This record gives sequence, C-alpha cells and structure tokens, in this order.
Amino acid sequence: MQKLRGSFFSVVKKIIFMIGILFLFYGIIVICILGPYRVFNFFYLAAGSFLILLTRAWDHLDVRTAKVLSLTLLILGIIFIITEAIILSYSLKPAEKGADYVIVLGSQIRDDGPSLDFKARLDSAYDYYRNNPDTFIICTGAKGPSEPVSEAKGGAEYLIRSGIPKEKILIEDQSRNTFQNLENAAKLIEKQGGDPAGSDIVIVSASYHLYRAHILAEKIGFRQISCQGGHGLRILQPHYYTREFFALIKEMISNH
Repeated sequence: MQKLRGSFFSVVKKIIFMIGILFLFYGIIVICILGPYRVFNFFYLAAGSFLILLTRAWDHLDVRTAKVLSLTLLILGIIFIITEAIILSYSLKPAEKGADYVIVLGSQIRDDGPSLDFKARLDSAYDYYRNNPDTFIICTGAKGPSEPVSEAKGGAEYLIRSGIPKEKILIEDQSRNTFQNLENAAKLIEKQGGDPAGSDIVIVSASYHLYRAHILAEKIGFRQISCQGGHGLRILQPHYYTREFFALIKEMISNH
C-alpha cells in the first residue's frame, strides 16, 4: 500500500486536528452549562475525540483511503454548511406585521419559571405584541414529567405578568412536539372561528428552530406564515444549530 506523503495530506491532517481541539473545548463548555442530562450534549466531545484519534491514525492510512475519507468529510461539511445557512436565513427574516395569531412553541418550564430558551421565545412574542396589539398569542406545550405546570400555562402566566391581557392569550396544553404544537394550534384557531389557511400567523420559537417549524406549518395547512426568533445564551447557539441539523434530518426521514 502506498503510504501518505506530501504537503496536501499534511495540511488536511492539521486542519482535522485543529477542528477536533476546538470541538473538544466547545464540548466542555456545553457540558458545563447544560449538564450531562441529554445524549446530544456530548456531541462535540465525541466528535472532537473522533477527529483527534483520526489524526493519530492518519499517517498509517493508504493514499486511496485517505482520499476517500477526505472527500467524504468535505462533502458532509458542505451539506452541513448549506443546511445551516438555510436554517439561519429563517432567523434573519423579519416577521410580517399585523398577524392574526402568534404561535409560541413550548419549551422547558422549571420551578422558578421558563428556561432561558423558553424565556427568550416569550420575550420575543411580547415584543411582537407590543407593536401589534390586535394579535392573539397561542401558547403551546404539554406538561413534561419534570415540569411543575404545562409549558403552555407557564408561558401564558409569564406573558400575563409581563403585561399582556389574559384575554389575548390562548392555551394549547396537549402537544408534546413541534408538529403537535402547530397542529393543535390550528384546531384551536378553528375552534375560535378562524381559518388556519386564511390567517396570518407568526411562529415564535428559538431562532434555530424556525425553518423546521415553517416546513411543518405548511404541511399542516397554514399558508400565510412568517417567523420570529428568540435567542438564548449566544455561546450555546452553535450547539443548538448543530442539533437542529440532525433534527431536520430526522424530520425528513419520518416524513411528517
């Protein structure tokens, strides 16, 4: 077997090693902030360790294997970057003014109130309402095993404390994922005498979540859709955007 020689493969090895080190450091930050409670929180640690170990074995690869591996990593990287660019573009589009309904997608409720991620969504919905006081806000989300109340109720209570009139808030507290959030919100709109397809809606969620939410809303039957994002801790955004990449793939496979 022809062993690796030349500056090209040496540069590739160094790039992979540097990315691996960056992943390891970022993975430690993610675990320190979010804790070891979800499997995906270990993604950057695992990916960084894999890349570093790969560079240790790099010099023992034959040229053909190295070329295939380099090309595979390049293609995966391009797919990831293009997908992330599309996801990011939806967080940059401004929401349309004068919406009939703002649908706030639920997130974690803790004993002391909304999580940072959920608070960012609720604050975003509040900002939209201040400039569009005729809109109704639909808070979504059921009660999880470790949550004191449903995400919808906890979100509604937070918005009421922030100054939004109770009568302007609708509660949907049966949904357990994004698809159900939007599907049940559509049913609630119909129950109020509205038409989901004919209503102007703004989906409020985490910025990284808006593209997937928009796709699901179209599948459910919404037609006049815009989005507005909420931002949690900035340092965690790469983690969340990466997780969304895999969530999007899972959504495509499940073919909702």
